[in-house]
Amino acid sequence: MAEITIPDMIEIGDVSTYLAANYEGEGSLFGERLAVTSPQSIQLVTDALRWQYESFPDDSTIRGVANYLQWMCGKFGLTAQYVINGAGGGSVIPIFPTASPDPVEFSVSPTSIIPSGGSSASISSFIGFNVIFVRGGIAQSTLNIGGSYFNWNKGTGTLTCYPVATTDELFQIYPTI
Repeated sequence: MAEITIPDMIEIGDVSTYLAANYEGEGSLFGERLAVTSPQSIQLVTDALRWQYESFPDDSTIRGVANYLQWMCGKFGLTAQYVINGAGGGSVIPIFPTASPDPVEFSVSPTSIIPSGGSSASISSFIGFNVIFVRGGIAQSTLNIGGSYFNWNKGTGTLTCYPVATTDELFQIYPTI
C-alpha cells in the first residue's frame, strides 16, 4: 500500500475533524460517546501539519507529524479516505423483477424444450431467477444424491438435467426469487 502523502493527510485531517465532531454530537442524542480523540485535537494537529508543509516542506520532522495525525484520526481517518475518494457512501439498488414469468410444464417429446435424449435448455425468460425443477412429479436437487439431478445457471438461463430426458416424461420448471 502506498504511503499517504502530506497533502492527502492534511485533507484526511480536515475531514476527520468534522467526522469526529459529528460523532461527539451524537452523544447528546444517543448517550455519551466513548472516549476518542477530540475533533479539536485533530484540527489542531492538522493545522500544524498544514503550516509546517506550507512553510517548511523539506523539514525532516514533517513525516512524523503526518504519522501522528494519522494515528489521531483513527477510525475517522479511514472513513475520511472513503469520503474523499468517493468510494464510500454510495448504494447499489437491487434489481428485483416485477413479476415472475409463468412456470413451464411439458411432456418430453422430440420437439419439447428439452427434447427426447436431450439434457439442456436455455430459458431466457427465467434469467435472474432461481428455479425449482420437478421431474416426473419429484422435485430434483442440484446434488447427485440419487442419480437424477439438475444444474441451473441463473445468469445465462441454462438448465441441464441428468440423466437425459426420455419421451413422455413430465417436466415442470418454476421460477422463484
